[in-house]
Amino acid sequence: MDDKFEKKLKEFLPYIIIIGVVYLFAPAILVFTKSTGLLNQLIYIGLLPLTALLCNLYYSFKKTSDFFLSLVAPIIYIPSMLLYGNIRDSVLNSLIYLVSYFICGYIGLTLGEMLRGSANKDNKGDVRRKRVPSVVDTATAKETFEEEAEKIELPQSFEQVEEIEASEIETEEPLFEVADTYSEDDVDAILAELHNRNN
Repeated sequence: MDDKFEKKLKEFLPYIIIIGVVYLFAPAILVFTKSTGLLNQLIYIGLLPLTALLCNLYYSFKKTSDFFLSLVAPIIYIPSMLLYGNIRDSVLNSLIYLVSYFICGYIGLTLGEMLRGSANKDNKGDVRRKRVPSVVDTATAKETFEEEAEKIELPQSFEQVEEIEASEIETEEPLFEVADTYSEDDVDAILAELHNRNN
């Protein structure tokens, strides 16, 4: 047996049992009491479709929507229909019941999925509301931040170094000496040299 099918069967088992008990034993009441009319309608038009709808709705709400669960009620109704002789009374009525139980199951799956979706949205909204504070007191927040910052111990590499005055900093000697002042003769000599290079 396939593992996926086996897992799905285990998930469906409680719903199969509930639907099976209702679909196989509720019509038996009609046979033993030899009742027709109102009780007959209550069971075939009320109880059986309601069972399919509620089982599928609950499964879809708690787990996920699965099309195959909507087939359980019609499949279980087939032996019930043959056992209690409904098909001999009216083939058309039996087929209408069969289709209506499938539709009720499918509606249950759809409603369960919709309810689950709206419940998830409400939960997300509650979480968002909890995360955002209604009023933020900036003074209190600043004090808290300062207190927390004081508690943090910095590693040695980040410890503050004593301030050093500019006069204490040793500077390297310049690579070449620059004259403080130039005479007119020096300027004339430099200009003459530049002129000779260009020519």
